[in-house]
Amino acid sequence: LLEDYGLEGEWSPLDGERDQNFRLVAPGAAYVVKIAGPDEAPELTDFQVRALLHLEANSPELPVPRLVRSRSGACLSAVDDAAGISHALRVVTFLPGIPYGEGVFPSAAALRHVGGFMGRVANALAGFEHPASRHFMPWNLANGVAVSRELWSGAEDDLVALVPGELIDYLRETALPAINALPSQVIHNDGHNHNLLRPDARSAEVVGLIDFGDMVHGPVISELAVTATTFQRLCSEHLAAVKELLAGFHGAHPLGEDEVARLWDAILLRLLITVLLSDVKVRMGGGSAADALEDRSEAMVMLARAVRADRDATVAELKAVCGYR
Repeated sequence: LLEDYGLEGEWSPLDGERDQNFRLVAPGAAYVVKIAGPDEAPELTDFQVRALLHLEANSPELPVPRLVRSRSGACLSAVDDAAGISHALRVVTFLPGIPYGEGVFPSAAALRHVGGFMGRVANALAGFEHPASRHFMPWNLANGVAVSRELWSGAEDDLVALVPGELIDYLRETALPAINALPSQVIHNDGHNHNLLRPDARSAEVVGLIDFGDMVHGPVISELAVTATTFQRLCSEHLAAVKELLAGFHGAHPLGEDEVARLWDAILLRLLITVLLSDVKVRMGGGSAADALEDRSEAMVMLARAVRADRDATVAELKAVCGYR
């Protein structure tokens, strides 16, 4: 960092699912140093870099990390590990604030604000293209991992007992093809309550969106489904959080009636993929296992309510939020 960027200061580790991340506090500023894993293809790193450059150029008002250029003006550098393997390295600005998930549960007005923010993110990414945007991403709802026969063949007993086989068939054969036919573009795909930042534990303001590692080209409704699922998991009143987030998102990024009609299906897919991939993480062990268990527990509680809900009535409620009947 000192050689390529002229940066030095106080280091501390940060969490990361695939990158090795550090916070670097230098005189007058703080940064995040991201070191890519050895299995990350160069085109995927470039995809993330180009997306941040697109947002910097076209949506400078959005509070997202900004790339820090090296002394030579480059957006990327590299560092070799002890085995001589080269890892892509990049530096971005550190966004102050705390995750939304660490404060009080947001009010209805705050949820609308969050939904509107994610709608503006979708607007900002519209028109951005990259050859790597259609890479395989396990968390992409559009690729069918949530209804994968291979994953379900090894699913845990409590999940199999909870989710009716006919619901899996419906999601696989009817809902998923319909979702994949909806308007699509590059989406952030990870706007959950620990990647959205606010100034303090009670604030409704969104002051940051971090972690662009799950970006994909996918249905826009998936963007909302990710955010809606993670907030609704912490809300006991059926659909309360989803409806407020939908209202905010639709106000910033108008959705078609067919998109709104598939939001509930997308939420179900997100719940299923959360449980299935959490179980994979737990079986693999490592530092992410504890977080995976917490994710799984929350998702299972909401899933238990969701599979009992009347789908037609739920869809009608969501359509009414956007003025559709």
